[in-house]
Amino acid sequence: MKKQLFILTLIGTLIIIFMGYCTLRFLHRGKLVDETKTVFIKKNDKGFQLYRNGIPFYIKGASGNSHFKELAEIGGNAIRLYDTINLSNFLDEALRNDLAVIVDIPIPKYYKEYNLYGNDQDNIRITQKIKVLVKKYKSHPALLMWNLGNEVNYPLVFWSNTFIKTFNEIIDLIHIEDPNHPVCTSIAGTSRKSIISIHIHSPGIDLFSFNSFGDLKSNNYHLSQISYLFGAIPYYISEWGPDGDWQVNRTSWMAPIEPTSSKKIEQIKTRYKIITENNDASCLGSLVFYWGNKLECTQTWFSLFMDDHRSEVINEIENLWKKSNSKSPLFDLDYMLLDSRGALDNIVFAPGELKFAEVVFSKIKTDSVRIKWEIFPEVWYNDTTINRKKPRKAVDCFKDFEKNKANFITPRIEGPYRIFAYIYDQKGNFATTNTPFYVLNTK
Repeated sequence: MKKQLFILTLIGTLIIIFMGYCTLRFLHRGKLVDETKTVFIKKNDKGFQLYRNGIPFYIKGASGNSHFKELAEIGGNAIRLYDTINLSNFLDEALRNDLAVIVDIPIPKYYKEYNLYGNDQDNIRITQKIKVLVKKYKSHPALLMWNLGNEVNYPLVFWSNTFIKTFNEIIDLIHIEDPNHPVCTSIAGTSRKSIISIHIHSPGIDLFSFNSFGDLKSNNYHLSQISYLFGAIPYYISEWGPDGDWQVNRTSWMAPIEPTSSKKIEQIKTRYKIITENNDASCLGSLVFYWGNKLECTQTWFSLFMDDHRSEVINEIENLWKKSNSKSPLFDLDYMLLDSRGALDNIVFAPGELKFAEVVFSKIKTDSVRIKWEIFPEVWYNDTTINRKKPRKAVDCFKDFEKNKANFITPRIEGPYRIFAYIYDQKGNFATTNTPFYVLNTK
C-alpha cells in the first residue's frame, strides 16, 4: 500500500512540475506587446489579433508564387511563398498589388533514423544562410512574417535534441535580426504531438500554421484539447482546399480518385465556412492552396491556374472572400464515364481496344465549351518530390472527338493510366475531371 501511495505521489509531483515548467515557458505569450513593431500579435479577451502597420489584419489569401494581380482582384490580401528563389521580384510584385507576403524559410525535415542536424558545421551553414536572407529582406514593406519550415516533422521528445537546438537558434536569430516580423512554422494537420512538443521546446515561436484539407473539420477539437494545457494559441491555416490524394477513395490498384473541379467547389465552400464561422478568435486567417500550377499526384489536383486559364474554383473563392454570390457556377460538371463506367468501378481494359469517354454535365450546353482530352501514365506509385517535378508525356491514342465525347485506343503497354478532360469556356475559365484505368494484358 505504501509503495502504491509513493508511486501515485511521485506521478502527481511530476505532473505538477511539468505543468509549472510549461507555465513558465509560455508566460511570454501573455506579456506586453511592443506595438511599435511593423507586425505583431496581441492577446485580447477573446483570443488573438494580428496587426500590420498598426491596423488589424486578417489573412485572406493563397499559397503559391504567381498571378499576384488576379489574387488581389478577387479580394485576397496575402500570399505565401514556398522558396526564396527570385524572392526580391516576388516581394516587389506583391507590393505593387498590395499583398502581404509570408516567406517560407526552407530547412531540412527531421528524421529520427537520418538526422541531418547531427553535424555542427552543417547547422552553422544553415543558420548563416538564413541570417543573410533575413537581413536582406527584413525591411521590405510587403513582408508579413517568416515561416520556418514546412511540415518539418518536429519530434515529440522529452528532452531537446540537435534538431530542436538548431530550430531554436534559428528562431532566436530571426528575432534578433528582424524584431518587426513574427516567426511561425507549418504543421501537417493539427498534430497535437507536434504542437505540444513545439510549445514545450520552442517557446520562441510566435504562432502556428496548419496545412489542413479534408481533416480541417477536426481542427477545433484538437486545438480545444491543447488549450486545456496551454491556453489558446494564435494560428492561421497555411494551406487548405479540396481533399488531398491521401484522403480520397482509391481503385483496387490504389490509384487515388480525384474529385471533379465542381466537387472541389462544394468542398471549398464547406471548409471556408468552418474556418470563418467556428468562433475561434485565435485564428488569424487562411491561405487557399495552390495559387498557380502544381504537379501533385496529378497536374490538376490542386492547380488553380493552367495555361493562362483559371479554374472555376476561383469564382467560388471570390464569392467567399467578398461575401457575395455574384459569380454563379460555370460548368455544372458531374462526372466522367469510360465505357459507361465510373472510377469506383475499377476500370480495366485490354491493350489496343477501342473505347469511349464521356463528360456528363448537369445543365450546361456542350456547344458552349471546348474540351481537351489527354491520357497519361500514372505516377502515384512513384510519388517522390523529384518525380513530381518531372514532365510526363501524354499517350497519343485518341481517334475522334464529338462535343462531350472522345473515342480512344487503349495503350499497348500494360500498366495504370489516367484520362483527363479539360473543359474551357470562352472567358478563360476551365473545369477538370479525370478517371484512372488499368491496361491489363491477359494473353
